[in-house]
Formats: sequence, C-alpha cells, structure tokens
Amino acid sequence: MRKRIGKVGREVLILYALLSIIFFLVLTFTVKEEKSKYYTEKIEAVKKAKEAMEIIKNSRLNYGIPIDIINDPKETGLIFHPYSVLTYERTNLSLSQASLSPNFAAFFIEILKDKRLKENDTIILLLDGSFPALNLSLLSALEILKIKPIILLQVASISYGANDPNFTFLEILKILKDNKIFDFNCEYASLGGKNDLGEGLSQEAREFIKEKINYYNIKLIIAENESLQILLKKDLLKNYNYKGIIAISYDLSFKETDKRIFFYHFNNPINLKEEYEIKDELFKGRLFLEKRYSLFYTALFLIILLVLLYLIIKYDLEYYLIKRKEKIYEEGV
Repeated sequence: MRKRIGKVGREVLILYALLSIIFFLVLTFTVKEEKSKYYTEKIEAVKKAKEAMEIIKNSRLNYGIPIDIINDPKETGLIFHPYSVLTYERTNLSLSQASLSPNFAAFFIEILKDKRLKENDTIILLLDGSFPALNLSLLSALEILKIKPIILLQVASISYGANDPNFTFLEILKILKDNKIFDFNCEYASLGGKNDLGEGLSQEAREFIKEKINYYNIKLIIAENESLQILLKKDLLKNYNYKGIIAISYDLSFKETDKRIFFYHFNNPINLKEEYEIKDELFKGRLFLEKRYSLFYTALFLIILLVLLYLIIKYDLEYYLIKRKEKIYEEGV
C-alpha cells in the first residue's frame, strides 16, 4: 500500500468520526442493567430497615406523639420537633428529611462489605439522636451481616431528630430489641451536644439525660475534664478488638487516628444521598442496579478503531478513495 506523505485528509477524518459515533450509539442502545454487588444482602437490609421504621412509627403513635404531616409528609414518624429541651442546635428541616429512605441500608451494606467485614466482627458505633432513620438503616445492615456493634449513644439531638423527651433514641433501641428486630444493646451513653458536653442544652436538660441513661442502666460517659477522644481511647476502646468506627452524629469531637482502623463520620444526609444517588422508592437506584456496557462490543469496537487509526496514520487512504472515485466516474462515462 502507498504510505502517507503529508496530513490526513478531511474525508478520512469525517468517515472515522462517523464510524466512532455509530459504535458509540450501538454501545448505548445495548447497555444492560445488572444487579449490583451484594444485591441480596442489600435487599434484606432495606426490608429490615423498613420494618424497623414501621414499628417505630406505630410505637410513636402509641406514645401519644402525633406526626406532623407538614414537616413529615410521608408520615414516617421519624421527623420529630423543630425544637425541644433536648435540641442542642437548630438545623434545616431538609437535612433530616434527606435521611429517611430505608435504601440507606444498602449503602451501609456496601461500605461494610467493601471493608471485608465478616460475621461476628466488631465495630464501634458513635450515634446521636439527630438522624434516627439513618441510625436504623445502619443497624439493619449490621443485623443482616451479623456484625457486632459496640454502641455509644449521644442522647441529645439537632432539630427534627429524636428530641422528644419521652421518645429519645434510647427508647427507639429498646422498642426494636423488644420486638426482636435488632439484638443490640447500647453499652455507653453520653449527653451529646457540642463537644459532647451538653453544650447548647439547659442544665435541666443535662440532668434529665443523665437520669434517663441511669434508668436504662447504661454506663454514663461524662467528658468533662478530658475530651471524648482521650476518654474513649483510654478507658473504652482499648477493651475491644474492633475493625473500625462508624459515626452518625451531627457534631462529633472524636476522630480515629489509627490508619489500621477505618473511620467513617456521616453528618450530612443530603450530600450522601446525592453522591450515591439514593432514591426514596425502595430498591431503586445504582446501589441495586448498575448500567453495564457489553464488554464484547466495547473490545471489538476499540480494536477496530485502533486498527483503522493505525492504517490512517500509516497509509494514504485518500489516494485509494480518489482512485476509486475516478474509476467509478470513468465507468459511468
């Protein structure tokens, strides 16, 4: 074949571009939706979270705490008061509304499985009352995977969290254990609030939380003279062989510094929902179904385009195109 001398002609470039577009369209129209990784566990965890949320909704109504259908239009029962004595910071309603989907349980399955956690492994949970629905999704994932949590609960809450004095997250945990949804205990509890010192709460509210913790016979942690970071490291965490720490807390003064231990802190469900495309409709979104292109067609088209690119650069294809045009013209004449 005649080798190329000079630039590639416009006709060849246009044909190459058209062929690339055709290949792209073929790949687009042959894309398939396939089950994502850990699909079975994700489905089970979401069902468990949905069941837990329904029980809490019914229990809340039995406690005589009405549901505000303006702030909680889906009537989940997991949006509480704009402000109460247990509220340490006022926040936007949309922050709490974003945390309500049981599909968050699928997200937690994914991060736990990606960390290669297995049955009977232990992790530390640092929870507060700010996002009760998100807490339930995490606990559902742990229940399905049979992972053991050591729970430290900061009782106080932001706006719209579990901030009803008669229905804190302590009550929520007890109700779910009594109903055999989870087999988890809260081993430790603290005041919560800014810096976990009850900052933002009244003195009466701090005393009320202490009494409630004692009522449930849970070990009270008071980080008065030492930071929560030092207190946990020195007195609590050293007693456990744990694989990692997950925190769902609006305000957290703790941070894991050991690089061998994974550490997640979630305090913005809006960002989490957008990043992982978490839908409100059950079992929908890329956590469950992923769009995948045909590997066969992708490899085939790539090889064809690379071979053609080599030929275009190496040989003067325009010469043969022009020659063929002239031949066709002469035959026509």
